[in-house]
Amino acid sequence: MLADLVNHGDEVTLLKGGRGGLGNTHFKSATNQRPTYAQPGEPGESKAIRLELKLIADVGLVGFPNVGKSTLISVVSNAKPEIANYEFTTLTPKLGQVNIGDFESFIMADIPGIIGGASDGKGLGIEFLKHIERTKTLLFMVDLASYRELEEQIDTLKAEVSRFSDVLANSSYAIALTRADIVPPEELVKKVESFIESQGLKPSEASKFGFDAELPYYIQESAEPSLGYDKSKPYFIAPISSATGKNIEPLKYALFNLVDTQRKEAVNEA
Repeated sequence: MLADLVNHGDEVTLLKGGRGGLGNTHFKSATNQRPTYAQPGEPGESKAIRLELKLIADVGLVGFPNVGKSTLISVVSNAKPEIANYEFTTLTPKLGQVNIGDFESFIMADIPGIIGGASDGKGLGIEFLKHIERTKTLLFMVDLASYRELEEQIDTLKAEVSRFSDVLANSSYAIALTRADIVPPEELVKKVESFIESQGLKPSEASKFGFDAELPYYIQESAEPSLGYDKSKPYFIAPISSATGKNIEPLKYALFNLVDTQRKEAVNEA
């Protein structure tokens, strides 16, 4: 690592140029009006350098391929990613601005899907995790309609993220249980309740963000550490459907509440 430019106005000199030469006009005199002599310059330093741009976002989406990340970011933000019913539709990171009212917003980042063994080079997603390394919040997306067990999905995703970066492993996070519209209602309630309990938590009874009371969900009482927020637990777990809009607005406002709290903490620390 030669340099990490993270602040506005940061500059760094990576290579020094050689001393410049002198053109023939520098040797002009009264007796030599047309000099044919010039002094060559000296070579500067030469080096192969790779530049990497890390995207800046508030919330990073993490999930298996075809779990609904692109659909969600297209619904809640101004991003227009490619959406198709096959894995690895997303090949490059996408950023979207999520507007909250007229004057507030946050940036969401969508990266290619992650699979088990990604930290060993399998799949595409791990190559792009660097783009969300500076996000302070991860939204893990777990597919309710997948053949994989919900617990297997979240455990695999968290393990791959941890192997990639200690910073990401310690980020605040929330869990969205996607494609709720595909699962039959009776089965949906049981699956969500079982998953919440598997995380050592209990369903919440009420939320100021308006999560659908007909479906189980969990949310911490506050996003502020001084009021009991526990970073080691998900800020919320909620079933969603981007296709029908189920719990999409509450998800936006809950994520913004967490992001806004983190922004205020950063200002106070500064």
